[in-house]
Amino acid sequence: MSRGSLAPAQASGVRAAWAQHDQERLDWAFRAYTRFAESLSPEIRDRLASKDQQAEAYVVVFGKTQVGKTTLLMELMGVLATQMPRVARVLRGGRAAGQSATATTMEYRRSPDQRWGLKVNETAIAWYGDDLAMEAELGRLRTAMEMRQLVAHGPCVVFVPLECFDADVAQSGVRMLDLPGDKPANAAEQEHVHAMARKYVPLADLILLVGRGDDLSFLQGGGLTLPGIEDWQSAPRRFRIVTTYSFTAQSVRDMVREHAGEAEVPLYRRRLVEQIERSIPLSEDVKRAANFFPLEFGQSWLDAREAEPLLYARVQPMMLTLKQQLLSDIQASTTPLARLRVAVDAHMVIARVKKKRQEVLGAESEALQTVLGRAQHEQGQAQLAAENIGKQCASLAQAQEALTDEALSKDIARHFVFATTAPGDPYESVDGFKAVIRRAKSSMKQAMLACHPDTARMSGTQPFWRRVELKDGASGSDDILDDAFSSFLSTLNAYWVDKYWSTGEGSDYARDLRTFKRCIDEVQTKLKALARKRWLAAAHAWRERLLEELEEQRYKRDDFQQLADGGIAPIKLLEEKLAQHTQARELFEQRMENDLMESRRFASLLDAEYVAELEQRRQAICTAGNRVTGFLGLLAAVRLVDVRKQVLLHIEPSAI
Repeated sequence: MSRGSLAPAQASGVRAAWAQHDQERLDWAFRAYTRFAESLSPEIRDRLASKDQQAEAYVVVFGKTQVGKTTLLMELMGVLATQMPRVARVLRGGRAAGQSATATTMEYRRSPDQRWGLKVNETAIAWYGDDLAMEAELGRLRTAMEMRQLVAHGPCVVFVPLECFDADVAQSGVRMLDLPGDKPANAAEQEHVHAMARKYVPLADLILLVGRGDDLSFLQGGGLTLPGIEDWQSAPRRFRIVTTYSFTAQSVRDMVREHAGEAEVPLYRRRLVEQIERSIPLSEDVKRAANFFPLEFGQSWLDAREAEPLLYARVQPMMLTLKQQLLSDIQASTTPLARLRVAVDAHMVIARVKKKRQEVLGAESEALQTVLGRAQHEQGQAQLAAENIGKQCASLAQAQEALTDEALSKDIARHFVFATTAPGDPYESVDGFKAVIRRAKSSMKQAMLACHPDTARMSGTQPFWRRVELKDGASGSDDILDDAFSSFLSTLNAYWVDKYWSTGEGSDYARDLRTFKRCIDEVQTKLKALARKRWLAAAHAWRERLLEELEEQRYKRDDFQQLADGGIAPIKLLEEKLAQHTQARELFEQRMENDLMESRRFASLLDAEYVAELEQRRQAICTAGNRVTGFLGLLAAVRLVDVRKQVLLHIEPSAI
């Protein structure tokens, strides 16, 4: 062995030591990233796909059912167009066209030979030499999922026969997971979709959101319901938007014919962004053209090649360019440095999460305040009604106390109006007396109708008497009148002649005139007594009615008071809920402020961990067991300078 050379064992040890140094060159940066991620609140951390350096890299493909997700994966993997119908048929697992085919989270790989393969959880790979056998097995897998018998600890891996792939297309080496479609009709499938999303979305390096170009609703709020995806704009660097059937619409095809030139890819990307922005506001960070991929592939695109060859010839080069760019994005997103890059997105994520959450919290707060305001108004109105009716009850009760039989009788005795018109003296004849009797009856009957308590002269009971009503006030007066004059009329009827010959004292005329006046006095006394009796009876009846009214008002007051009292507890609950909501809102805003402050510390954390790494390596060099180990440690430490520059350049420190 020549001087200065190493023995094979030594050389192997040196290579192993250097490989170890190479593997550890980014440890300091990931320690800084771990410290950074741990300082953030869970809602921000979950959106950053915070994975350590050794975590397995993978990309997730997600969208509604029947939009071409699986076909897109086959295209990216390099499945031949002629083999696509065969592969699609097998992967459907016996499902009819128009139904969701992906049973659970699937990963597709190239088979080492011409067989199909399936690996479920930790079981050994099952190999199938026949398409129908593989199709049946995938059908059984879907049945198990729909019966809630499938517990997936990892993605089901499907190995596609080697002959289905274009030999000129190299394998990407990146795991791409096909999630079941969102919003399936089957309830068990929906539960399974959510479970798979909760498991794989948080740690995905990149998420491809796939939807039809003629239905962009999948990007709207509520369009995607899975955790970590519904607010895809909060972390735009983690997503790529892929539309299928992008050139199916006649308007797009007309646009292809009208435009030509090298700027076609940017043109159709801009058009897609414009179409999305018609119904979905996009932030500046989100609407970068490089995030959008309007694609056409699959059987419908092959049919277009035959039906419209010129269109196909114009568009297909764009499709190849876009697919290559998408593959490049997928490769770039799974590197360790790309994982560090998400730290820079923190401030964008925080701003988006804060804005969206504040909108939700604001709407919830406004709704609570509206409900609380309505409850307070209703309770206040009920309380006010109870108080007002209570005042009326108190007034009625006070009035009732003054309406004694004695008080009412005194009112009638003292303040009663019974006014009659004097009938005048009769003519000196029998007919004259009869005429004046008729006038007297009529006058006194009118007096009965017009008689009333004189409320103007009353004091405490005046409001009561004004409300007393006397119905048929002349009832009974005819009998009194007839009875009072019946004897006198008999005397008059007994005369043989009509005219009185003498009117002086002691004459028949003088005697009859005294009788007539006596009848008038008697009938007035009786009618007045009857009127007072009837008014007093009416007053008693009205007093009873007022008592009933008082009871009704008391019931009404009690009902309103019960309603008002019953509204106090719900108001307190609403006030407590609003106070809790306000506190939660303040805590959330404080968390976001803290997160924002932490997001500005990533560069300083990198510097701190870099300095700590240099110190650790300096000590390791000083305590190395031999000069070779120490020299390798020195070279690795020197290389850290370049590694640090690469890290800072990759994460764009100006954005921190």
